[in-house]
Amino acid sequence: MVSKLLILGVLYFLGLFAKLNDNAIVFKYIPYGTIYLSDSIYIDKQPIKVYDYLEFLADIRRSYTPSLHDSIQKLPLFGLSEDEAYHIYDSLPMDTVFYNKMLTRIWKTVGNDKHIYEVDFHLTRAKYYNYPMVNMNYHQIVEYCKWRTDKVKLKYAVECSNLYQRKKYPINFEYRIVKRKEWEKAMGTFFEDVGKIKTIEVNPEMSNLAKPYVSKKKKKFCYESINAAEYLDDNIITIGFNWIDEAGIGDVSYMNFERPTDWITFRCVCEILPDKVNSAEIVSTPAPAKKPEKKKIVKQPKKEVKGIKTEKAKKKLKRK
Repeated sequence: MVSKLLILGVLYFLGLFAKLNDNAIVFKYIPYGTIYLSDSIYIDKQPIKVYDYLEFLADIRRSYTPSLHDSIQKLPLFGLSEDEAYHIYDSLPMDTVFYNKMLTRIWKTVGNDKHIYEVDFHLTRAKYYNYPMVNMNYHQIVEYCKWRTDKVKLKYAVECSNLYQRKKYPINFEYRIVKRKEWEKAMGTFFEDVGKIKTIEVNPEMSNLAKPYVSKKKKKFCYESINAAEYLDDNIITIGFNWIDEAGIGDVSYMNFERPTDWITFRCVCEILPDKVNSAEIVSTPAPAKKPEKKKIVKQPKKEVKGIKTEKAKKKLKRK
């Protein structure tokens, strides 16, 4: 069942002025393919394309597996050579089971109404490389995000030879699926770039067929209401952005949807996580130490020692 969020005309202005109140974490080089959204969140400019997902599959064939994730997190932040990064995979064989799980598949009808479950044709035909990646399940999206996190961290570690260079990039971060609140903020922040529709579409399967996104230099954020719907976290998908100019009112439609289909794609956000290297360390200034007071030495008068004295001692006393 489709639920709708009514967005008043002020959404546009909320999006524009939100940046003024954000505690932005700013780097010289932001995460690849993203644009700043709010606080510690950067969102992909476009949905993940078929070509992007093919890079993921190719890396699995080069022996990338989920078991490498923890090892990559423990690698040095900088000063990693290309050979060292390449040989991380050497000790592991290709994980065929994982590779087959990550292949997107579709049902196909052949002669005599026979149905076969085969690899999605989007992955096998070059003309679809610039299309949004579709026919994915939730598990495949999560694994893609983990892989992307690992690859970007490796890239930063190879590109930076010292800590000064490394601090120009995010230190601790992760790519993940967009949350609903983040999507709504993106709709307001990039209101002018969002491709809106004038009428509410009843059948998303007909109105949200995947089409290639054409890069436009003036656009910071690419989302077209008539293109593929997009996965959000918790198996929610967002459909369209209907807008009525006269009333200044729009609505984003959401629905729960769990099975893969050819009209749903996804994009990632990169969340910057807390780190000790790139954050300012608070150093408390110790109070100045008090100088120890000098003890006054009071000379005690010498007491005359009574008794038998030697001649030497007698002469000493006479001199005094």
